[in-house]
Amino acid sequence: MLCIFVLISGFPLYSNAKDPEFGLVEQPRVFSLPPAPLQLLLQKVVHEHPQVKNQLQAMQMSGMDVLIAEQAYWPTPSVALERVQTPSSDPSYAGSPQVLTLRLQQPIWTGGRLRAQSNKALANQQIETARLAELQQLIAFKTLQDWTEMVIAQRQQVVLSESEKTQTLLMQKMMRRVEQGLSSQSEANHSKLRLMQVEQDIVNAKQRETVAWIKVKQWVPEAQRNEQHVIALDHYTTIAARKLIGTETANPSPTHWELLSKERSPVLKRLDQVMALQTAELEEKRAALQPEVYLRAEHQRGHYAYGNLPASNRIFVGLTASTGAGFSLTHQLTALQLKRNSTLEEIDAAQRILIETVHTDFFNAIARQSKAEALQLNLESSQEQQAAWERQFTNGRKTWIDVMIAAKETTQAELAVIENDMALHQSLWRLHIQAYGVLSWVAP
Repeated sequence: MLCIFVLISGFPLYSNAKDPEFGLVEQPRVFSLPPAPLQLLLQKVVHEHPQVKNQLQAMQMSGMDVLIAEQAYWPTPSVALERVQTPSSDPSYAGSPQVLTLRLQQPIWTGGRLRAQSNKALANQQIETARLAELQQLIAFKTLQDWTEMVIAQRQQVVLSESEKTQTLLMQKMMRRVEQGLSSQSEANHSKLRLMQVEQDIVNAKQRETVAWIKVKQWVPEAQRNEQHVIALDHYTTIAARKLIGTETANPSPTHWELLSKERSPVLKRLDQVMALQTAELEEKRAALQPEVYLRAEHQRGHYAYGNLPASNRIFVGLTASTGAGFSLTHQLTALQLKRNSTLEEIDAAQRILIETVHTDFFNAIARQSKAEALQLNLESSQEQQAAWERQFTNGRKTWIDVMIAAKETTQAELAVIENDMALHQSLWRLHIQAYGVLSWVAP
């Protein structure tokens, strides 16, 4: 029994359910669904991680900025109450010492400034939304990596534990032969050394599991360990795995996944909205080059120069314009245009990185699939050879060293199958997350 990771729900760590046999390219949305515990783990981390909660707060703040920008279209009220204390001989303040003025000002024409400010707020809101999706994808990738490392270590312990049993039986057999004078002590020493090596491999695997567990625990502190036996995923059969890759196996082309990933990429969505934000900033600065027209209504009570006057109501139509200090506004426009051009280059670079990532995962899945059949055949061959070498050793046709080497090769073949199997799953899962988003992948 091994100490493994399970979620509070009590699901087994690793499902042995087979993946649906659909083409990877033809039916991409239903292939290689995650095991139930991994699905629950990702659901929790992409919704409850502190970084996600922090970003949700940023989204709420950006929503308030949108409401603030919308309020700029409404009239702006203001109140001014002043009281003056002057010498009695001051003719300019011979009237009332206190003046109350109520104002209501409404912009009539701003040259597009208000519209640009609204577009800025909306673009910023979309940027924060894209940042949330980007953060969730990054966290999902890291969690998937740590979880995969832990499962690999656990599956390795299962194989190594079986190897330990085999090596123990072989050593006991050799000790009996030594006692009977049929074998030398050096062969018994070799068996003991091999058993010690397997035991050390088990210790190393447990250490790797512990390290991976610590990483997983950082993502989901509520995760718990439980004493269970590891239930390994069934290996991809040659036919099923080939169907997962689809007809593209003969002529690999990740174009389909590339297009899907570009459409769903949170990084590209964020950069598109950064472009929209910078465009709105340019419009706002250009609007500053034009005068603004406003309408203001005033209600005044009291007058500094004349006393006992009735309240006055006035309507003003005004015009304001400013180009900033010197030619600063022109320089600001130039700087914003350069910034926008820089973002265009950043989008191009992000697309290239995304294409490289998709290609890497796609071709790695194909390479792992191609390797899976050979590794499985090698494992079966090693198992048969080990059994045959033991029989031939009993008949005196093989040495004890040959038997030890055969047992070691069987263990190595099993470990190679595990590593290849998990790498294949991880590449397929990463492809699905990039193409359809982490939320659709972990949705119940």
